[in-house]
Amino acid sequence: MKGPEKELRAQELEAQLMEFHHEQMPLTGIVPFENLLSFVAQLIDSLQRVEYVYKVRARPISPLRTDPRSELFDPIRAAILMAANGQREEAFWLVFLGTHCGRNLRTEWLLARELYGAYEHAPWTWARVAADPKAYSEWLENNRARFQGKFGNHRKYESLKQGGRGTGTVVRTYVEWVKGYDSHDKMIANALAGANGNARQAFALLYDSMATVMSFGRTGRFDYLTMLAKAGLAAIDANSTYMNGATGPKKGARLLFDGQIDSKTGTRVLEARVAALEKHLGVGMQVMEDAMCNWQKSPGKYQPFRG
Repeated sequence: MKGPEKELRAQELEAQLMEFHHEQMPLTGIVPFENLLSFVAQLIDSLQRVEYVYKVRARPISPLRTDPRSELFDPIRAAILMAANGQREEAFWLVFLGTHCGRNLRTEWLLARELYGAYEHAPWTWARVAADPKAYSEWLENNRARFQGKFGNHRKYESLKQGGRGTGTVVRTYVEWVKGYDSHDKMIANALAGANGNARQAFALLYDSMATVMSFGRTGRFDYLTMLAKAGLAAIDANSTYMNGATGPKKGARLLFDGQIDSKTGTRVLEARVAALEKHLGVGMQVMEDAMCNWQKSPGKYQPFRG
């Protein structure tokens, strides 16, 4: 969104929020006008982040995006290109690597490049890793000292070290999760069948089943599954913000509805309120989750967040 389109969207969101506030339930946190403007700006930012991936899908993508030896490597663009070329299993794996590493503000996608085999003659493809995750873990332990990439903000507590919550264990448990369904595509098909084709129910089933993947808690699972949807790999849609166990979105919801980030309103009630507001705005749960999280950091003055 640019210029007039962005301004029009902001005006529509302001009107929708005030309509909800007056006709459905109070949004105490946006009563101060500056808070309303700040929250709308965060909603716009979040919408643009989601829409950006759809725009990338519509553009030509260089094959260099799939090559870990190239500085142009980008796991998300690579996944979109792989999927378009019929290499869907590889595309899922690249989304997982991208999610596990995150995009670091300073080193960008360098860590994902390195984990995919930036310094090797051949990349660590899904077929190769799935066939022998132990070999991948051993390779990682032998080579991690040379890696220069850093984890992104959402993954800042992750580690490359062997054992425990290290990347080798994360990858092994991810392989076990997927192979439990035989393949990524069968895993998605199973969830959609179990949800009778309902995109949001399928998201919930996948979110719950992914709990077996080490170090992929609430944020990791949410980020991975929403990216599968945006990349066109799975016809699923977030059914909730999954704020239980989260800090930022829960504070944002409490501030939005109660006017204070430390209110005593329980998670279940907050989720129901957010669901009602999302239905009214029609922006999607990922946008709600992202906007509330960023808004509560600076509710009275808009600040862009790129981490």
